[in-house]
Amino acid sequence: MSELVIAAGTGALLIMASGAALQSTGTLIKQSEEKTTLRQNSINGLRLMRSEVERSMHLVLNKTESTSEDKNHINLSDSRYSSLLSECSALAGSSVFKPIFGVKMVELSKPVLYGVSLGSGGYSIERCGAPLDPDGKYKETEDLFLSRVIDHVGAIPCRQESELNEGESLSTVCEDNGSTLAQILTETNFTFTGGKTPSRSERQPALRIETDTNYKLVKFIDPTQSTEDSINQSFINKLGVGEKKITFQPLYFTAFARADKRINNFGDEGKGGSISGAFFQTITSNKVRFAVDGSGSMSACVMWGEGYGSWRLYFNPNQGWYYWNNRICALTRMEALISEMTMILNKLPIDTKIGITSFSSEGRENNKEWSESKDGLVRIGDKDKRNSAIAFVNTLDDSRANEWGGTYPWEAIQKAFDDTETDTLYIMSDGQPNKNRNGDDWSNSFDQDQSTADYYANENNNRNHDGEDRALIVNSTSLGLESRWLEMLSEKTQGYYNQINKETIQESS
Repeated sequence: MSELVIAAGTGALLIMASGAALQSTGTLIKQSEEKTTLRQNSINGLRLMRSEVERSMHLVLNKTESTSEDKNHINLSDSRYSSLLSECSALAGSSVFKPIFGVKMVELSKPVLYGVSLGSGGYSIERCGAPLDPDGKYKETEDLFLSRVIDHVGAIPCRQESELNEGESLSTVCEDNGSTLAQILTETNFTFTGGKTPSRSERQPALRIETDTNYKLVKFIDPTQSTEDSINQSFINKLGVGEKKITFQPLYFTAFARADKRINNFGDEGKGGSISGAFFQTITSNKVRFAVDGSGSMSACVMWGEGYGSWRLYFNPNQGWYYWNNRICALTRMEALISEMTMILNKLPIDTKIGITSFSSEGRENNKEWSESKDGLVRIGDKDKRNSAIAFVNTLDDSRANEWGGTYPWEAIQKAFDDTETDTLYIMSDGQPNKNRNGDDWSNSFDQDQSTADYYANENNNRNHDGEDRALIVNSTSLGLESRWLEMLSEKTQGYYNQINKETIQESS
């Protein structure tokens, strides 16, 4: 009898354990689905916001500096926008709508406003304006439409008492009876000063934006000014039971008003389609490597912001060396590249296999490869690979510019030819190589350009993968200069050559 009791008890424990395990597995599956859905929703929201910024003529915003009469069209406090602000506020009701910026389209009499509101998961980014039909056309004759663009926008966390400096106390908003999110949002300021909205404090939305002197740039920047915390990007953050994180994801975003000069033809995720940008155009391959210039010259500023701030090191393309400047730079070459790569990586279909290399001098900060693709191409749709690739790209401007290195693309190019699974290489550089592939000084002569292009083009002879011929197509981009050797290399490998400059970055068509 005792054996039967023990056996029955053991069986019951096993059934209970199995049930708990199934519940746990079910929870993990549900949370994984929620994480995927939230990530995709945020991508779709950023896609919409990017498309509207890029098809607009200019931004409309509030700023602390006085606005001249001829610039009143960019002043959100101007009387012409009063009714729009009132309607958006009324649509939000108790959820509050704090406008950050508007985008003025040529086809609309009123701008489309983007602001912060309260959603199901705390803060959210909302769009208020004329609705869009499925073809992307505005319905100005219909009522204004308030829609959620990104949910679960994170809040700046409260510090623990152990994290406080001497003489500091916990913020009143962090106390048990502290302010509600609605009260905090109502008191949060989104007015631009020196081209930036204010830095954020505890429990405020982790969202700070920068623009340029012409009010055409929208860039998410570090929401805090503290160098002691781990927050350096806007982010979404969904919490589960017991404040356990279901997902945490940085929000990388940079877009320029281009009056619809730039045309993108994106396929839905997983369904293919052509992806184009200023640096990399017509990306249709599903086995592709990116080789990007990580040299210090990529720190050259292409869009200046308002006012002055911290001293920063930049590259001067005219003088060929670095200089310190405390004028605010809204966008460098590297930041433009990072923005585009982030956009492309977010958009690539899930079955695309990629590799990413940043090339510079051996042993320098930006001579590195995305760790996931060191041993071969990686499927972007596999677990966490897309986020990992985006995180890698966003490290390219972490250190001081004079630590990035020079222009040495040879190892990255050779790796693409050696990896026969790769069928397309996209390479971008903003300068002539410091040395040729044999280690001698780059002479910039026609003979050297031709011999370099011929050497790599000949690597396609008898290049095959799994018994099938597979020549590598090299699509190249030069920024700020004419690169004859890149042009020749692309021509000899059936690729395209794309030469761009500062204006191309801002107004690419």
